[in-house]
Amino acid sequence: MLIKKIICEVDDANAEEFAKAQSQWGALSHVNGFIKQAGGWQKTIDGPLTAEIISVWESRAAYDHFMENEHDSIYDGNEQKAVIHSIEVTLYEEDEPFIHDLLHNSDIQYEPDWLVLKA
Repeated sequence: MLIKKIICEVDDANAEEFAKAQSQWGALSHVNGFIKQAGGWQKTIDGPLTAEIISVWESRAAYDHFMENEHDSIYDGNEQKAVIHSIEVTLYEEDEPFIHDLLHNSDIQYEPDWLVLKA
């Protein structure tokens, strides 16, 4: 399995727009090789808001195909890029326990509208 961890910093003024755009990733549910995506806001004291999104893929090949053929149409279509201050992406090829830990992080306030499940 491949896990994609995305960390985005968002200015307070753009938090609602970011959340709305993030909730528009439902198209992932029909992408071959996609399993699940979840995310929310990290609990922070001050500074910019930080969103963490975890997506799970069957394989690196499925993820690479998505990135080459479908990612940009979703990303450009929801205009999320305009409200992101910074973005950091990390890829892991790990097992089930690692995924469980990432998806159940107590430092994240998960947003129900950001959850995408395979159709």
